[in-house]
Amino acid sequence: MGKFDEWAGRQLDSGAYSWDRQRPMLYAVGVGAGLIDPLEELQFTTENTTGVQQQVIPTFLTNMAVEGGSWIKELGFPAREWDGYPAGLVHGEQGVSLARPIPVSGTVNLEQVMIGIFDKGTGALCLSETRATLADSGEYLGASRVGLFVRGQGGFGGPRGPDDELAWEPQEREPDLTVSLQIPVGQSLIYRLLGDVNPHATDPALAKADGFDRPIFFGLGTYGFACRALLKGLCDGDVSRFGGITGRFSKPVHPGEMLDTHIWHTDGGAQFQTIAGGERVVIDRGQFRYMG
Repeated sequence: MGKFDEWAGRQLDSGAYSWDRQRPMLYAVGVGAGLIDPLEELQFTTENTTGVQQQVIPTFLTNMAVEGGSWIKELGFPAREWDGYPAGLVHGEQGVSLARPIPVSGTVNLEQVMIGIFDKGTGALCLSETRATLADSGEYLGASRVGLFVRGQGGFGGPRGPDDELAWEPQEREPDLTVSLQIPVGQSLIYRLLGDVNPHATDPALAKADGFDRPIFFGLGTYGFACRALLKGLCDGDVSRFGGITGRFSKPVHPGEMLDTHIWHTDGGAQFQTIAGGERVVIDRGQFRYMG
């Protein structure tokens, strides 16, 4: 019996989330759509362009969250004095999977479930998943999986990863394609309007106090940029072809940087890495799969 076995499968929270047609468009510009070339990606940034049907960028699902998060304080890891959360806590992994495209407006019922707590040696990986069901029909929409990594808290003898963890093999060949997207210098000021007001992205003094030379961009914002790159490179901008993505956050990103997403075709999907400034891997072990 492992130390945290009783947490696997536990329901952590539940709730509902509603949005109108404007919200996915705000999300789209929040992750850079249309800001360099306003005539591109009009399916994400407008609802009334002739001959263009509005679509929702799949990583909008990461905005559909339940309130809470206090469950991680109950795990018994040493806590930070200023907020009670585990010391060394970082957002390590993120996944999004869809059973169908996200409607341009609607309401979902949400259930957050613990997948498990895994021993990575250098730390503990706490995986939870928020599952979304359309309120009007009961149809399953998809899930957003979050991996919170607590540095220095491994070695407790649990399993290293979930049973459904995808295998990753580093690619030896050059990428099959690369999609490059610029982060505008003021991007954080838009993304924060979606509800994430982490001051690391806007407050120079606090960013420096926490070890950054200047404010950084939001991790989930970077994730949205990577999703846009995959939609452009693999799906011709059509969300109906999108089945899911996963990736690990590895380095911070700054507004103004170029993000190069290197893509390798695989059976049923692709592997990818997102590079900032031509030198730093910022999303690693990325995997994409097509719908179906």
